[in-house]
Amino acid sequence: MLSGMGSGNWKPEPSNGLWNDGVNWDGGTVPTASATFGKSTVTSVGFADTSAAKIQSIEFGPDADAYTFSIHVLSTTPALTIGGAGIVNQSTKIQNFVVASQGTYNQPQLKFVGSASAGSDLVSYYAGPTSLEGSFGGGTIEFCDDATGGSAHFVSRTGKVAPPNDNSTLGGQIVFRDRTTAGKATFSIWGTLGTDGDTFGNAVFHHTASADHATFTNHGGTVPGGDGGNTQFYDTSSAAHGLYLNHGGTAHDSKLGGANGGDVAFDGNATGGHGHFNNYPATMSGANGGVTSFNNNPNYPALQNAGASAGNGCYLNFGATAESPGGGGHTELTARYGFSTAGQGTFYNFGSALSESWTAGHTIFAIKPPNEFFPSAGNGTFWNLPGAAGGYTVFQSYGDGTPNQNPTAATGTFHNLGGDGADQQGGYTRFRNTSTAQNGTLISYSGVNGGPGGATLFEDGSQGDGAHVQLIGNGALDLTGHDGALTIGTLGIASGVLRILLGTHTTTLVVSNPVQLSSGIVTLDLSFPKGETFVDGQQYDVLQAPNLSAYSASQFTANKIGTAEPVITIDGSTLKVAYG
Repeated sequence: MLSGMGSGNWKPEPSNGLWNDGVNWDGGTVPTASATFGKSTVTSVGFADTSAAKIQSIEFGPDADAYTFSIHVLSTTPALTIGGAGIVNQSTKIQNFVVASQGTYNQPQLKFVGSASAGSDLVSYYAGPTSLEGSFGGGTIEFCDDATGGSAHFVSRTGKVAPPNDNSTLGGQIVFRDRTTAGKATFSIWGTLGTDGDTFGNAVFHHTASADHATFTNHGGTVPGGDGGNTQFYDTSSAAHGLYLNHGGTAHDSKLGGANGGDVAFDGNATGGHGHFNNYPATMSGANGGVTSFNNNPNYPALQNAGASAGNGCYLNFGATAESPGGGGHTELTARYGFSTAGQGTFYNFGSALSESWTAGHTIFAIKPPNEFFPSAGNGTFWNLPGAAGGYTVFQSYGDGTPNQNPTAATGTFHNLGGDGADQQGGYTRFRNTSTAQNGTLISYSGVNGGPGGATLFEDGSQGDGAHVQLIGNGALDLTGHDGALTIGTLGIASGVLRILLGTHTTTLVVSNPVQLSSGIVTLDLSFPKGETFVDGQQYDVLQAPNLSAYSASQFTANKIGTAEPVITIDGSTLKVAYG
């Protein structure tokens, strides 16, 4: 807490606008306890280059004018430190605090300590450069101890000029440390303006800080290849009950690429809490959608067995529209620097109005070998919704090499909804490379009005393990891209479609436990690899289950291959199909 007994009133007619000059205060001395502002002929207040002012509270009386407090200095000591009650505005005018400098993340120019509040919704803060066009970096506002953002408004920006050294600066920052909270404040955070993609405005949470019930708008990138605004959570900080609006990029260039969307990033052991995250599509074709990511950045400091969690958050990944035809909003659990998990989160991946898959809303679980960490779906719930391109969830690795540990569906539940009409694609869940479904529940629902069903796809060397698969109507399980047979835990089918690749490496579905086939016909959608066809009379093993002999071959139907009709038989625990 700050100490000092001195209080002072800003004069109605001060000699100048310098906070640090005692002649501007009615007592002739710069106050250290409370500073009161009313009507005045000078409402632009600045700070000396060597300022290290401290105050318990700043109060604006009912008749106060609108003031602007500008901090342009850069030193190792904050120009102004506020404790006590913080900012109290009793007037109807908006009071402005402008921290415009070329600061660094560990040198705040405005600091709140103790239990100080940034004030009401009639208090506004800016952290950024002195000039958007002519400067780099931006100023830093920091909250420490138990301070709070109150219900104030914050804007964070960066300059167009590249920093003098790589990674020497970020843009303007609002930093929450210790046990601080963002309260019910609102944040408007902007991205890159120049050619250096590492400079962007951001709000950042460290230690056990909480976003509380604040609202964060992370604007999409506005220059090709540039980043959008960022909100970041480190250590064991929490998104709590915050609302996060991540907008897509607005620019694209064939050489520089598309602008990135606004971003919320979780690293260390941070959690999504009960936050609501809206990831929107890009407004320009070729640009990237808004994103929420987990463990994609280094931990500061490194934590043992670190892993960020989606918590109990709700994540809405929106697909492209005619008005916003770029990349779809998405959530990424990339686990580059920790064991990220979807926790108990709920994820909605909306379909796109366009046919390109990357324009749909999606959730990605991905690693790049060799990897120390891996992402998990935890006990999350995923809804993959239809569209011209269906919304989807994918588990995969990228780059060369074999993963040390694989992305896993863990005990997550995946709902793949069918399309409404023949011009739509169903939502889907895809397992690629050597990823594993583990003990996940994978449900594919029927389409309506002639629409295709939702689908679960296993490709490459992915593993079914103990997964629970349910197929309804024309909902599908697709193994045509898999390397040989696939084993899963359970299978329940109410009609349903099994897509199996026959031939040299038949992708037989092996079910470890008894299957449950309800009334209705199971459709076998069978095909051969390019260059292969059936051998007359050869039987191909399509489905194996311990209790398959309890069912009749008449409960299954299969497609022709050319003009050849299928012959379906059940031999003990195996369903076989022959042609010719």
